Amino acid sequence: MRDCFDGDCTLPLSKPTTIPLDAAKFHYSSLRVTAISADSLTFSVAYPQGGGAESSIGPGLGGASFGFRGSPSIEVGLTQAGGKPALVLQPGAIT
Repeated sequence: MRDCFDGDCTLPLSKPTTIPLDAAKFHYSSLRVTAISADSLTFSVAYPQGGGAESSIGPGLGGASFGFRGSPSIEVGLTQAGGKPALVLQPGAIT
């Protein structure tokens, strides 16, 4: 999971997990995958000042993203890797 710290990875998953992120770069310290299957991915991001957001997406990249003003956004996707559902993260534009 440390491979995703820079916001750029494809990570096969079989259960919910927390992905650490570079808070100095992205403003957010982690992304929590709450459910994953071949057809859908549900994740949440906690806001540093409290609260947060949750989103569900289907297969593909760019179905969801999150970011903070002045920081790069992170695009979130779902794909298959080695026959397993996989989380895809890619850095996006500065918001």
